[in-house]
Amino acid sequence: MVGACRCTRCHFDLRFQSMNRKKQLVAPAYGQLREKGSKFLAYLYPITQLEEVAPLIEQLRHEHPTARHWCYAYRLGEGGEVYRINDDGEPAGSAGRPILHALDSAGLTNTLAVVIRYFGGTLLGVRGLIDAYGGAVEDALTASRLTPVMRWRSLKVCCSYVHMADLQKVMNELQLKPNQTTYENDGLCFEFLADEMVIEPLKVRLSGIFGVNVL
Repeated sequence: MVGACRCTRCHFDLRFQSMNRKKQLVAPAYGQLREKGSKFLAYLYPITQLEEVAPLIEQLRHEHPTARHWCYAYRLGEGGEVYRINDDGEPAGSAGRPILHALDSAGLTNTLAVVIRYFGGTLLGVRGLIDAYGGAVEDALTASRLTPVMRWRSLKVCCSYVHMADLQKVMNELQLKPNQTTYENDGLCFEFLADEMVIEPLKVRLSGIFGVNVL
């Protein structure tokens, strides 16, 4: 009988770990900002690999051929360990860096942010550019939908046939579906990919079932 953990504890674990991980966009987002005649258009894209960056920027260049600058920043990876910034002719540190800062403030990874500037005839200065480029991304973020980044890990769970129903109940509650099942004389083993957010709650739940081993 499963009784080592109650749902409240498991749900608390999931919420806590979700709060401490990077997020990503569910869909592209758009925002804009006007400052002293200049117009700043921010485009945010969910990406999964570096090869997606150049085509997206080139697409925006074709869509906005009369713009003055196409500045961008991106972060990639579960922890956002891969990143790049580009000022595209603006003063160093005035465009790409504040764009990246806006992404970081939202806890985002796997995201490309491109801000297009239409020059309005008035110089803004470095401080003004920093506020404008970062502010355009922040405007786009107000309308965006975010989701936690999944961190997939391999897991193997073995049990005796007599406890298979108990194990299956826990797996259903955590929405885990095995990608391989191995049948043996005294039981069976499930192998699957699980987000690391559910692995510890899974181990806690299964610790109350005799004859179940997590490998």
